[in-house]
Amino acid sequence: MNTDTISPTHSPDTHPRSLWRIRAYRNWFAADTADVVAVSLRTFAIPLVGLALSGSPFVAGLLVTVESTIGLVLMSVGGAIADRHDRRRLMIALGVTGMLLSAATTALLATSTMTTVMFAVLVALFAVMNGLLGPSNDAMLKSLVPMDRFAKAQAIREARESCVELSGGAIGGLLYRVAGWCTFLASAVLYLIAAVTAAVLPKRSPQSGTETGQSGDGDRQEAAPSFLAQFAEGWRWTLSRRTILAAIAQGAVVNIACYGSIVGVQIMLAQHGTDAALIGLVGTATGACALIGSLMAGWLVDHIPTGRLIILAFAVLTAAMIPLLFTSSYVVVVACMGCTSLLFPALNAGELGFIFGRTPDDMQGRVSTVFETTIGVPGALTPALVGWLLQAPGFGFRAVMMLVVVCATAGLVLACITPTRHIPLPSQWEQAEL
Repeated sequence: MNTDTISPTHSPDTHPRSLWRIRAYRNWFAADTADVVAVSLRTFAIPLVGLALSGSPFVAGLLVTVESTIGLVLMSVGGAIADRHDRRRLMIALGVTGMLLSAATTALLATSTMTTVMFAVLVALFAVMNGLLGPSNDAMLKSLVPMDRFAKAQAIREARESCVELSGGAIGGLLYRVAGWCTFLASAVLYLIAAVTAAVLPKRSPQSGTETGQSGDGDRQEAAPSFLAQFAEGWRWTLSRRTILAAIAQGAVVNIACYGSIVGVQIMLAQHGTDAALIGLVGTATGACALIGSLMAGWLVDHIPTGRLIILAFAVLTAAMIPLLFTSSYVVVVACMGCTSLLFPALNAGELGFIFGRTPDDMQGRVSTVFETTIGVPGALTPALVGWLLQAPGFGFRAVMMLVVVCATAGLVLACITPTRHIPLPSQWEQAEL
């Protein structure tokens, strides 16, 4: 039976040993990386532009919440779309739409005609775009890479994410220092690159499972299920797996801690008049630690059971956030934020590798987006709360960090008592229950 994942490069006897020898993978990686960097630059700029336009930390945090919440709510719809339609075309649409929105934002900021309301509308449009079209990038990967190289592809993505985190804050800070609109101009160029490289990806048939021109048993082919039926199936399948449910519970509370610390630090430093380049260097420090962690991730995942890695990563996160209850020193902030990033690449490679490696290919889009939506929505609502805490009398940065430490501790407790603690080494994943 021909499926969306079958191509000549997928034969175990003929596919290249190196992923970089697969042209489709190289093009996908270029398109996905351009999109990731564009999102990184925009994420850095939104709270700073929001604060500059409105003068309110609450509004700055609310704008981050608006983008994250809308994107996450629509993401599960986007996952169903990615499982039903041509993922290549969806990736092209993502690049073109992102380029147009970024160009419009650049023009309004450069001409000083942007208002807070207009910026909020554009932020919401970016979120709609990411929610509906963004899942196509992730869903496309498994159809381009041989199954026995999929783990390697995931490890490369972790290293790439670390490099983007390493450079994104510094580049964003430097661009913003020149002018607020420069980050969106760079974003427009990156989205153009994403659209062009996505356009040269191999054409695939829709979710029906056959390649173009290969019908086989076409007379027996059943009618495709409705969009709503597939959408509901994705939620039902995902939420009926005990290990995924446990990972969702942990991820939801830990995301609050992560979003709270990142946005809280960023807005707090901006309030204190810290140079935008120095604010960006906080992201550079966390990215450097994440890069170190990604280099260790392969060895850690192969030698430490994934369940124990999850517990260890959450323990380090909790311990690293405690000093920020007592100080907002820039040096301490950089050190603590960097420490939190060391083990997350290994955690992601292990936990997400286990979950998505065990997920059927025709459900990759739906399961990944249901997972990301359910763990992401609480974190997406956090920036607005952080903005309120920072400007509310008697609260401030210490209250933000109290929230962060409580949520990180809750995630650690859940990791110790829920089924994820039983996830074994990768060599035993086939026998582990999802």
